[in-house]
Amino acid sequence: MEQKPVSLMKSSMISGLYLGIVLILFSVVLYVAGLTFETWVQYISYPILIVGAVYAQVNYRKSLGGEMTYGQALGVGLMSIIFASVLSSIYTYLLYAVIDPGLLDQVKIMSEQKILEQGIPEEQLDTAMNMAMKFQTPPVMAVMGIVGGAFIGLIISLITAIFTKKNPSDVVPE
Repeated sequence: MEQKPVSLMKSSMISGLYLGIVLILFSVVLYVAGLTFETWVQYISYPILIVGAVYAQVNYRKSLGGEMTYGQALGVGLMSIIFASVLSSIYTYLLYAVIDPGLLDQVKIMSEQKILEQGIPEEQLDTAMNMAMKFQTPPVMAVMGIVGGAFIGLIISLITAIFTKKNPSDVVPE
């Protein structure tokens, strides 16, 4: 009997669910530790995404019988990170809109400090702050999280797919 091919979408959703849970747990740890706005700590999410993409690609390759093209590796890695980004963005929305709406005030203060550090005159500060705050609402932050996740996911998957693919011609006969 022929084995039914594994769905790229299903495999991506499962891997994306696992990766999304890890990203949410990481965000919760940062929130509890008071490190939500520390830039250097947020760079830790990149290795997490890389490991998640490689996990998704290797897992999918195993489910296909050990062979996977570059395109399949790219697709499963990208889709997994997009699913994870959707879950993470839902958490971000809930954090800023429901769990702790006071975080938006901290975002406003940080934005104002960054704008002042850029040397913008105080007369233009209100205009710059109004523009910045249009992008600092929970719905916009969630959408930007998904878009940003898709972009980063594409870059990561383009690179990791090189190493995780295994074309049928790559298999060495025993």
